[in-house]
Formats: sequence, structure tokens, C-alpha cells
Amino acid sequence: MRRLILTLVVVACSGDRQAAPGAASSAPGRGPDHVVLRIPRSGGTARAYLYPRLDSAIWAAAGAPAIARVLAFDPDAGLIALVDARGQPRRVDLRLGEIRFASRAPLTSIVSSNGSDIYGVSAGGSVIRMTPTGDWKFDPPSPAKWVFPQAGGLLVIAATDPASTKLWSIRAPDETILDSSSLPALNRGIRTQAGDRLYFAVDGGLASVATRDLSRLTDVRFGQPIVAVSPTPSGDRLYVAVRGSNRISVVNRYSQSIVGSIDLPAPVSELRMDPLGQQVLARPAAAGGSAWVIAIGSSRPAGSLRTAWTADLPAFAPSSTIATSRGKDVVFVNANTLEDVKTIANGAIDFWYFFSWNGFRPRPANLDQPVTFGNNDTVIVQDSPGIVPADSSIPSPPIRDTAPSMIIPQAAYPQPARPRYMVSFAAVLTELRAKEVAGGIEVNGIRPHIVLSQTGTTTLYRVVLGPYGSREEAERIGRDSGRQHWVYEAPQ
Repeated sequence: MRRLILTLVVVACSGDRQAAPGAASSAPGRGPDHVVLRIPRSGGTARAYLYPRLDSAIWAAAGAPAIARVLAFDPDAGLIALVDARGQPRRVDLRLGEIRFASRAPLTSIVSSNGSDIYGVSAGGSVIRMTPTGDWKFDPPSPAKWVFPQAGGLLVIAATDPASTKLWSIRAPDETILDSSSLPALNRGIRTQAGDRLYFAVDGGLASVATRDLSRLTDVRFGQPIVAVSPTPSGDRLYVAVRGSNRISVVNRYSQSIVGSIDLPAPVSELRMDPLGQQVLARPAAAGGSAWVIAIGSSRPAGSLRTAWTADLPAFAPSSTIATSRGKDVVFVNANTLEDVKTIANGAIDFWYFFSWNGFRPRPANLDQPVTFGNNDTVIVQDSPGIVPADSSIPSPPIRDTAPSMIIPQAAYPQPARPRYMVSFAAVLTELRAKEVAGGIEVNGIRPHIVLSQTGTTTLYRVVLGPYGSREEAERIGRDSGRQHWVYEAPQ
């Protein structure tokens, strides 16, 4: 039940009160929905669809830029990190229906492993971490070239010069260097991560380190410069293409050796891995509108597809399909038979991103109703002190009416004889996120406050303005804010 409640909370923050008619059911037993985000390649209105209903958008946000690439998705925060066509990092906030800059500074090596924390390298070689609540900067011993965020806050930083590649690891935001290592000079700017190992293309081979301590591992030699590397999702194997060769080599990460190969009709220039680790797409090095499909299980090519190759397409899509780009259209192909199954007319004018999320499911109407506290609730509002749990001995500072982030339990509102209406901008799961949202909204000199409400065992932090004497007044305030919002009646 808690899982369903959290799912519905996410919907509350997207700004859309309901999914499109006929959208997927909110049955609690089903996993995340397949979602497609489409943004016009020249910029415009971003729209999200529940696959396979690609003719009815369930979410939209204006002002999207032209997209260069998507970095990562944070399903908990409902954030998609991306890089626009000008090389600037941005976030798509699916809950608030906004597209925001993460930074306007010129950055390179922009990466994200979780969709919320975005890393980049400044013009001077500093490492910049951008989070929804603030930025952090670190100056390594030499100007950084690349960054590789790891789990638990570990960050691997790489610097290059003509003679070698230097590596350092820190645990952000602590600036103490934990480990360091040195690799040969890179042959090309090709690097990738497979599991807990980092791989770099050096002269005629792959050099690698273990991320936990940056210890050197055995090099894998190929004899020719590497042009593409693609690891499996588990990181146990890497598929490596070298210049001028029709053969793709399969590297076992445990033995650090070549354990197989796949012969293709011609050399390739790029590889794209199936998120499920079942297939690989290979782009021919020669100009042309096709791609080869390689079956990982049999280690042989399964056939070819007719498609242009862009930053987003061809892409592995839900239901064992591959989305291809053909002229102005996007054509979905059965990944097993390679037969066309569906065509989206003029779909190729958009940038496509496929992900899984349950935040767009239909929500019951009672989530928009105010929640009152029962007799056993321990959160109480006094005239002067802040909110103090009954079992806490730590005093809180006084709450002032002017504080944009003050927290008031829903039941504390006066009980008017006539209806009163609230303007709600977000309903989130943490006070920190609620404060961030409230701090960015101001209507006629007034900032929202935060209201606590309880749904089952889940505490919601609602960012609201009001109450107002009429729905019309509340709607006007919502429109004046310029933000997505909804209006609900305050408790009597």
C-alpha cells in the first residue's frame, strides 16, 4: 500500500491531475509504466506519452530547448538530467512540469549517474557538482578532463597530458584525495565504465582500473586504435570495435582477456547496447542509413535495420521493439524478427527518450482533498513555538508568518463558515524539497508556505498559498504565479 501511495504522490507533483483517458491503470501489482519523452529537435514543448499510446500526451512542459543528449533519470525525484544543444546542463522536472538550467557556465565532460547530481568540468579544469539544492566545486592537482561519479559519493577524476593520464578519487564533498593512479596517454577520448571498473582507450588497447582504489588492472591489447566500446548492463563483458576491422571483440572483465568475436560485413564506428543486455546495435563506419543488430546470446549478427543514426535513435524501446528513424517518421521494429510493427508519422522531428516510471498513473480524487489529523497525531501548532514532535527534546526556533518555508498542519486552519480555497504548487515527500520549491515562487510579494498532511503512513509536504474566499480568486493567484498548480477546498 505504501508503494502505491508514493506512486500517487509523484503524480500530484507533475501538475497534471489525471492521465489521458484510457491510460494505464493504477493497479498496485503492476511495475513501472513505459514512458516516452519527446522534445522537438529545434526546441519547443516537451511531451510525455505512456507507451504504446503515442498519440495522446499525458504531460507537457513548454520552453524545452533543443537536446543534445540525455544523461540520466532519477525516478524518486522525477528528474531527467540532459545536455541541450548549446552544451548546457538542464533538468526536466516531471513533477513540477518545468525545464530548468542546472548551470549556465561553459562546462565539458557533463555527466550524471542518478539524474539529480550533475557533474561537469569548467574551462579552468575545476570539477563542478550541480544538485537541485546547490553547487560544489573542487580543484584537482591538475586541470580535470573527465569525471566519473560512483555510488556513495565517490568521484573519480581524470586529467590528461601528452605523456600520461592521471586519476584521483575523492568522496564529495570532502576534498581529500583518497587514491591516485596513472595510465598511459590516451589514444582517443574513449572511456567507459563496466561495473566497478573504468576503461580507457590507449595506444592499441584498453587500460583499466578498479574504481574502489584505482589499482591498475591488466591491459587488453588489440593492435589497432579503438573506435567504440560498449559494456553489457552487468559489466561482465565489453564489446570493442577497432579501426578498419570487420570484427567486434568480446572482452571478459574478470579475466581481462578477449574471449570471443563477432564478424560483420564491414567496419563499424559506434555501438549501442540494449538496456536488457540482449542485443547490440552497430553503426557501419561507411556513410549510410542502416544499422546491424547483434544478438548477444548467439554472438552473431541477426540482421540489419534501415535507420538514420542520431544521438537518440535507433533506440531499444519497450515490448522488444527498436525505434528507428526513417526520413520524417519513427518506425518501431520487432527486435526478434526485424519486421516493422508501427509507424509514427513525423515522429523523427522529435528527440526521443524511453524510460520507466509510475509517476503518471491516474490518481484518486481524494488526494486533492485536505487531510485532517486524528487524535493520535503528535504534530501540534502553538502560537509561538515551532513544530516539535512529542518525543523530541530538541527545541525548534519560532515560526514567523513571513517565513516562506513555515510548516503548518492542515488541521490548524481556522474553520470558516464558508468554503476557503488553497492553491497547491507541489506535494513532495521531503521538507528540503518543499522549501526549495517554495523559495522559487512569489505572487504579489507573497511566498507560499508548507502544509503537512498525512496519507496513511506517508507524510506529505504541500507547497501552498491561501486560503482564499473563492475558487475564482485562488485560480487567479495560480495563474499569476506562472506555475503549474491545482486548487482544492480547505477543510471546514
